[in-house]
Amino acid sequence: MSSYALGIVVSADALHAVLLDRTEEETTVQFRWSSGPSDPHGENLPFEEPGDMAPDVEEEPDDVTIQFGDEGDGGDDMFMGSEFDTIGEGDEALGAPNDGEEVWSFQVELDTLLDECAERGYEDPRIAFCNTTSQIDDVELRLPPDETDEEEAEETDHGLPLPASRSTLLEMLDDQYEGKVEEERVGFVPMHRTGDGFQRVLALIARPGGPVLSTLEAMQDQTLSRSPQTRLLDAEVSLYLGLARSVLQLPPGTPEKTIFVRSGTEDTLVLFIEGSTLRQSEHLPELTAEDSAETICSRVLLLQDEYGMGQVQHLMLVAEEDEKVLASAFKSYFSTAELHVLRSHLPGGEDTEGEAYVGATGVALRLLDDAEFASYFQPVNMLAKKYVASRLRLPVGWPVPALLTLLAVVTLGFVWLYYVNASTITEKRSELRPLQQTVSRVDREALQRRIDSLQAATTEYTEANETIHTLLRGSNKWSSGLATITRQMNDIRGLTLDQWSPQSGTDITVLGRSTDRSKVIELAQRLDGSILELTFTETRDVSLFDFELTVPLDTTEPEAIEYWREQRGEQLAGGNEAVGTPTAPPPASDSSGAPNEQSATAPAGPDTSRTADGGGNQSGADTAARRDTTDQASSIWTVVVASVLESEAAEEAVRRFRERLGDDSHPVQIWHSPENGRYRVGVGQFVSVQNALSVLQDLNGTLAKGAWLLETTDAQDDTAPTEAASPSTSPDQSDSERSA
Repeated sequence: MSSYALGIVVSADALHAVLLDRTEEETTVQFRWSSGPSDPHGENLPFEEPGDMAPDVEEEPDDVTIQFGDEGDGGDDMFMGSEFDTIGEGDEALGAPNDGEEVWSFQVELDTLLDECAERGYEDPRIAFCNTTSQIDDVELRLPPDETDEEEAEETDHGLPLPASRSTLLEMLDDQYEGKVEEERVGFVPMHRTGDGFQRVLALIARPGGPVLSTLEAMQDQTLSRSPQTRLLDAEVSLYLGLARSVLQLPPGTPEKTIFVRSGTEDTLVLFIEGSTLRQSEHLPELTAEDSAETICSRVLLLQDEYGMGQVQHLMLVAEEDEKVLASAFKSYFSTAELHVLRSHLPGGEDTEGEAYVGATGVALRLLDDAEFASYFQPVNMLAKKYVASRLRLPVGWPVPALLTLLAVVTLGFVWLYYVNASTITEKRSELRPLQQTVSRVDREALQRRIDSLQAATTEYTEANETIHTLLRGSNKWSSGLATITRQMNDIRGLTLDQWSPQSGTDITVLGRSTDRSKVIELAQRLDGSILELTFTETRDVSLFDFELTVPLDTTEPEAIEYWREQRGEQLAGGNEAVGTPTAPPPASDSSGAPNEQSATAPAGPDTSRTADGGGNQSGADTAARRDTTDQASSIWTVVVASVLESEAAEEAVRRFRERLGDDSHPVQIWHSPENGRYRVGVGQFVSVQNALSVLQDLNGTLAKGAWLLETTDAQDDTAPTEAASPSTSPDQSDSERSA
């Protein structure tokens, strides 16, 4: 059974990938892939080799004397340890993206790479990324010597163990590192003790964001995109340290020393290893593969002297195509050291081109868990858990399972609803079954008789309602006339009613507006009316006709009224009943029950004699008119301008309104109500409500806002008014009175 993994190295502007396939026999490279140019240096340079010089130009000697520090000072002023200490201070020096700088997203390249793997038969491989050193911050943590352990812990295949727990190291990192730390994206590599006994740990800190995380986050947000099986994010220091251990396979505790050099197009990484444990790591961003081999060797020699490495037994190199030139230079400088080319010890061997493919092969080996390499790698993974793809993977995005689940739930809901309705129908049928048997036993003829009886009663009530309607005709002539007019206007369409007012007892005047002259004529014909005025106006390019019609009302009296009048006329002619005279009240009596003589012997006035001489033939309409006149003579109307609870406030209101009116044409008086105890200030005394309304309209700006009308029973009785609001006043008189 074979397993495969995809290793990817992400540089500043390129992507390098290697697909490894491990079987029971061996581990092989299936293919290598790169998104950048194959020759970063360029193959068409004018000089093929750095040694080619122009004619008549003398070549400078290789022996160069370099002096550091002031003259006469000792080796203590060696500045290489602090020359580049400023590198790493601040985000700009470390190469971190500035604010607003867009982070490179290689989603398109990664999709293309995964498609290439699928075409070769490696569907959805496990992926391991390796960050370059320029994307990682390293901080050396120094722990005080452990007083309980007299000797240093024993070394294993992957070096010394960590001297403290991860939580303790994170706390120390917070104190010594000023940048932002994500606990899941920090790796620790143990280092050798210092000369004074301090334990050291190299903390590898992945900077926030970065191209790897930004690309993975974008692919997770886009549900329709493929979410790769990302498992690992390693750093170059821990990766190359493990590869060097796997190549050398030194026994634990050996004092042999090794120098590892990785020369790339962007920077150079140098690792100083003692035994299997890291002693020092140095990142040289100013030194690249474009520099000469002598320059790189000289810098490594200086670092060796600065860190006091002494004699070196092993030298390991990783470089570009000029790796042989660099190896020859190092062999001349380190003649006693055993030289190893790292690419020759990895799967694929000499076919590997470029140092980036070496790193990609290394991270792929970490995922394959090859016994030849797995035990030498440091357990460093800077990939946060939220970016690790789930092991339970579906061939489609999450919307498809979500929709299928929703469809299943809806289906189950409809099935449940079907069974509930079927159960309800069964219950109702069981309830109706006895009723059906009861109905079948009922006499059909008896039911028909009951139906006929109900229909006869309905017909009788309908005829009675029609009779009452005909009797009431004439009293509702105004509403019936308005209904007739509006019904005809709705049938014609294009007509609007502005005003409707009675002209006389039998005619009304209609003011309206029409969009067509012919519609006005048609309305007049339907209503048997007369057109008094027809005016043409044009508003916003629309022709309108304002019309005025006189429409007669239907005053036809029903036959029932004529019949009733004939019957009443016969009764009056026979003298059987007096009509139009109100029933006299019974004579007053005293406590003994005898009638009051003064009330019984009231003198008869002229009206009485007139009635006795034949006034019984007077019509009921004249009697009603005389009664209305008597009621109006006994009622006095006034305009209330204030209503208060205290007499002083009422007197003040009287004084104020008398000054405002300025004459005595409308006297201002106080009316006291014993029912609610309020004092009302009234202006004028009028025998009819029409006069009071006329004065109220004339004095609209002089009287108080919200003035209303009050009806009293007697003009001389100022203490017991009868509160009867005028029909024309506002229905909120009580509210205005309370506000006053």
